[in-house]
Amino acid sequence: MADTLSVVRSFPPEKPKSFSPHDLDTQILAYLKRLDKLPGATWTKTVDGKTFLEVLDPAVHSIAYLRTLNEQISQLKQQDRQRGELLFDQACIFFASFDPIQVRFVGELWRAVWEWAMHASQSLGLVDVSVFSTALRRLDPSAATFTTLHLRFVRQCLGVGSPSQALAILDRNIFAYPQALPKSAHTEVLSEEHELSNAFITTSSGFSEKILPEHVLEYYLIGAHVYIGMRNFQRARLFLEHVILYPTLQHVASTLQMEAYKKWILVGLLSEGKLFQQPRTVDQAVWKILKAAGRAYEALADNFERRDWLKYQAELDVGSQIWIDDGNMGLVTEAGNALVKYRVSDLQKTYAALNVDRVAAHLGLDATATLDILSRMIGGAQLNASLAPGSTPGEAILRFNTASSAGATPQQSDLASQTKRIELLVAAVRDADCRLQLTKEHVAITKRNKNTAAPDAELADQMDLSWDMPGSGSNVPQLLGDNSEDDEDIMV
Repeated sequence: MADTLSVVRSFPPEKPKSFSPHDLDTQILAYLKRLDKLPGATWTKTVDGKTFLEVLDPAVHSIAYLRTLNEQISQLKQQDRQRGELLFDQACIFFASFDPIQVRFVGELWRAVWEWAMHASQSLGLVDVSVFSTALRRLDPSAATFTTLHLRFVRQCLGVGSPSQALAILDRNIFAYPQALPKSAHTEVLSEEHELSNAFITTSSGFSEKILPEHVLEYYLIGAHVYIGMRNFQRARLFLEHVILYPTLQHVASTLQMEAYKKWILVGLLSEGKLFQQPRTVDQAVWKILKAAGRAYEALADNFERRDWLKYQAELDVGSQIWIDDGNMGLVTEAGNALVKYRVSDLQKTYAALNVDRVAAHLGLDATATLDILSRMIGGAQLNASLAPGSTPGEAILRFNTASSAGATPQQSDLASQTKRIELLVAAVRDADCRLQLTKEHVAITKRNKNTAAPDAELADQMDLSWDMPGSGSNVPQLLGDNSEDDEDIMV
């Protein structure tokens, strides 16, 4: 048994940092072959009364520890609850400390243990599922390559009634999906540092099941639900538009897209007091289907934009069964409350100050209820104004404050976040472009384009369209003009 343990501990080498990534790959592959030659019973035996899980360090011997976990879980009997809880605890220790480079070579084992532990947490009734997002982020710090584990995790967060835990994954933008690498890309070294994680999370890596369109749509729709609950309407809009703009077969909208469109309308009313602008890249055939399915919601939006509170309430009551069936009754009601706030906010476009009686007449409410609404709006920073008390509620004075220079700070913060998003997107585009150049199709097109530049080709196609900018010694290509604004619109 001592010889077996020495084989299990034969990786990593004493000084792994002295090896190049290519050499490390070679050593790991050779180590995996040695492990495969060991009999299956090896992983459940003990050494001096201790199991491999007790003598191995999950941070150092990650592959061996994972292999042991998987084997012991496969032999676990359903009625042995105490043993199951112990293995769950050891799995949690592993997820908090494993070597992310090593597990890239055993993705199928890693996913099997992750999914078992997720199921076990449900059986144990655990509410804290942060260990699973920790594992995903340890494997891929960017969480930028979508897997079915992303979806499984956010489902679990909703299932245990703790959607805020899903933000650890949802806040990370998805830039790639697992793909089958072309043969020319198989020379990539897994142990290297990669800009984008789809270099090692591929269709054959085992970290994800086959991804279907409904997986992606459900992930973004659940994410939108979470952000709506957190009142992060900007992020909710982004996720809903991911669903609406998803390519469809035969230009037919799916049920998930219809659900997203209805919530998209309500989010626009809540966040901006009006409908969002139609996305520029939407499929027009799909858009017509969505508008037809959301006519009742568009009627609400029309009354909202006209600030007709009474008509909005009438539409809300008449269509109550529609909102209930769609699961949107709460949002529709909240939008009705927001309509009152927007009507008050609109008054500052005309008035600098007015008494509460006049505001009450505008809203169709009594002075006491109006004063209470105004107080809550001011206290919640929803209205930049102040109230001067009067002898009666109706004689109190509402005075709108002028915009202050303090608004520059959130603008600067937004600019910084946008800059960071662009930097991440540029890195993702660079990585995707590099992978595109490895495909046979790209090579064929490049060769064909070179062949078209024959001597007898059109002179206009052979012209040098670069020009010297006045006052500059450098050549600046100006083929299509400056497209920076268009690029920004696409990213938003």
